[in-house]
Amino acid sequence: MRLEEIWLVLILAVMVTEIVESRKQYEFKQYTFRKKRDDRRYKNAKALCDVRQDCLSKFGVEQTACVRKCISSLCYSQIYEADPLEEGEIDVRLNSFKGCLSQDKTNQNTEKLPGEVNHDLGLG
Repeated sequence: MRLEEIWLVLILAVMVTEIVESRKQYEFKQYTFRKKRDDRRYKNAKALCDVRQDCLSKFGVEQTACVRKCISSLCYSQIYEADPLEEGEIDVRLNSFKGCLSQDKTNQNTEKLPGEVNHDLGLG
């Protein structure tokens, strides 16, 4: 084998390795998602955060991130912080975010839904 052929094989090997590495799926913490309950809770919290001035001044994925941080900073940090959404990306993590939201006991932006019981006080 000539030196040129060796270099060509080496370059091809590096390129194939880069392609394989770039195709790895990002893994994120997944939460159980219950459509009716979790969608309603998410929509209620989103409605409160959508009108905040700091989020209204942003656009695209920056606005989405701002609203989701407002909804639940804990869930945002667990699901999006290590790998933020990119412009044009399909958000396959949203259902996990909604599931996390239903489990986030520290969240101040989620109101009790009609019929939900406050287990701490025993009130409806």
